[in-house]
Amino acid sequence: MTGASERINFAKIKKVIEYPDFLDVQVQSFQEFFQLETAASSRTNEGLFKVFAENFPISDSRENFVLNFIDYHVDPPKYTVDECIDR
Repeated sequence: MTGASERINFAKIKKVIEYPDFLDVQVQSFQEFFQLETAASSRTNEGLFKVFAENFPISDSRENFVLNFIDYHVDPPKYTVDECIDR
């Protein structure tokens, strides 16, 4: 075989890619989805609120009963992060 292919060595490249704070990305996504810090009357049609709003009202097959969505509430965690780690 004639004409060997040229080998390129990328090991000497010193440029380091800065990665985003992945935990912060997850936390921010969680907060946007649940809108827990937003007052119930001020929630926008996004995230969990949007999912509920798009799927309600729910009625039975004979349309005798209707289940409407008014609002949602998420209780605070039962255990702290440290308590969960200890368990």
